[in-house]
Amino acid sequence: MDANDPYYHPSDDDDSSSDTSDDIVEVAPDEIPEYFQERGGRLFHSHGGCPYPLPVDAEEQRRQNGLNGLLRRLIGDFSVGPVRELLAFAPGERRRVVDLGTGTGQWVLDMAREFPHVRFYGVDIVPIATRYPPRNVNFEMYDIMEPLRYGSGTIDMVHARSITMGIRDYRALLQEVARVLRHGGLFVSCEWGRYPAMNDGSDVRSRAPRACAFFDAVRETLRVRRGIESVAERIPHIVGESRQFTNIEARCFRAPIGDWWDDPVKKELGREFREMMVLYARSMRALLSEGRRATEADALIEGYIRDLWGVPGMVSLCYTVHARRV
Repeated sequence: MDANDPYYHPSDDDDSSSDTSDDIVEVAPDEIPEYFQERGGRLFHSHGGCPYPLPVDAEEQRRQNGLNGLLRRLIGDFSVGPVRELLAFAPGERRRVVDLGTGTGQWVLDMAREFPHVRFYGVDIVPIATRYPPRNVNFEMYDIMEPLRYGSGTIDMVHARSITMGIRDYRALLQEVARVLRHGGLFVSCEWGRYPAMNDGSDVRSRAPRACAFFDAVRETLRVRRGIESVAERIPHIVGESRQFTNIEARCFRAPIGDWWDDPVKKELGREFREMMVLYARSMRALLSEGRRATEADALIEGYIRDLWGVPGMVSLCYTVHARRV
C-alpha cells in the first residue's frame, strides 16, 4: 500500500493480523475451474468437506447480491450493532473486519466504500468475488470451519451472515471467532430462519401448507444428509453460553413476501424479496434431490412458489445478534 495514502498504517505492509501470511498465494486464472463442479445444469463448489448445499453460479450470485441490498433496506444500515462507532476513523489506528462466508463479496465492497480507512477480509471456499477489489479489501479462500489464519486478538469485527447451511458445529466456529477478536471486538450474526411465518401470527401450516412442506423437506435433508441443524433462532443462546461475549443483543426482522402491504415501500420490498425466494427455491433442487422426498423435489419447489404468489401476509424471519468480546 502507498505510504502517502491518508489511511495507510505500517501494519498494512506485512499483514501483521495474520499468523501465516507467508502461506497466502493468489489463485491463478487457469486454476479457478478446479474449485467448481457442475451438477444438474447448476454450478457448485467442489470442496468435498464443506456441506454448503447451494449453487455458486450466476443465478445464485444474483440472489445473494439482491438479498444484500434488501437486507440493508430491511435493517436500515449495512449491519446491526455499534458498527459505525467501532469503525470510526482514529488517527494511527487500522481497524480490521473479517466477513465469513463472503460469497460474492458485495457486503465487503459496500462496507469498504463506506469505511475506506478500515481493512476488510472476505473469506469463502470459492473464488466468486472480484479479483480486483479496492485497496482496503482482501478476498481469501479457505474453509471457515478450519482455524482462521488471523492472529489471536487481531480483529476488530467478525461479520457472519447466511453461513449456517455450511456449518455443522456453530459452537466450534464461535470459539475461533472469539480467539481472533480483540477484547471489546464485535461479533455480528445475521441468519434467515428456515421456516415461513404469517405476519399476523396466524397458523402458517394451515395458511401456507405447500411452503411448510417445502421447508420441512429442506430441514430434514440438511439434517440427515448434510449434518446441518437449524440454529438461526438459537444463536443468541449459543453466544451467551460460550461465556466469551458480553452486551449480547438479539433482534428478529420480518421480511415481507409479496406485495400485500399497503405501504408502498414495504410493498416494493415484498415484491423484490419474493423474487429472491423464488430463486432460493430453485437453488434448493439439488439438495432436495438427495433426500427422502427426492422424487417430489420439483413438486415441493413449485408448491412453495405457488404459496409465495398466492398467500398474502407471509413473511421470512431474519434473526440478528451482535455482541462484544469480553
